[in-house]
Amino acid sequence: MVGMNGLMGLLALGSAIWMAVDASQLGYDKRDVRGLAAMGPAGWFICGLFFWIIALPLYLVKRPELKAAGERRRLAEARAVGYLPGAPGYGPQYGQPQYGQPQYGQQPYGQQPYGQQPYGQQPYGQPNPYAQPNPYAQPNPYAQPPAPLTADEVADQIVKLGELRTAGLLTEVEFQQQKAQLLARM
Repeated sequence: MVGMNGLMGLLALGSAIWMAVDASQLGYDKRDVRGLAAMGPAGWFICGLFFWIIALPLYLVKRPELKAAGERRRLAEARAVGYLPGAPGYGPQYGQPQYGQPQYGQQPYGQQPYGQQPYGQQPYGQPNPYAQPNPYAQPNPYAQPPAPLTADEVADQIVKLGELRTAGLLTEVEFQQQKAQLLARM
């Protein structure tokens, strides 16, 4: 027959296992709770084994707080993915997407809306201002040189460049480069 010490040991072991299983089912994170109850299921199990007389009453007192912390965590995770199961007015019958489906105006994961590019990439057809020239690129031998301009066209273009420079849209160096290109086309 089991003695009194054996019975107490079985009671401590059983309640330690129950505390660990119940704490894991509550779904809280030990960072969500302050004070003595800030431990996970393994912590409750160890405390239940070695400090049963203190740990069991503490767990029973703190259990509503742990349960509320688990509910807050589940609700925050559901909001993060845009899914609130069981909420009134939610679901496909109300025009809401099902879990994991994109909402109206959103793209599935990894795809960008039309006309938008991922961070750091330029939209199609626009030059990337941060692109480095390719040192191994060969000039195109079949490229056509730009059409020659008349003196009046060159003068008009240089005046327009001067206006851009005074407006602050071109630096002096850029102005001189553009001017040299125009004069070369004459």
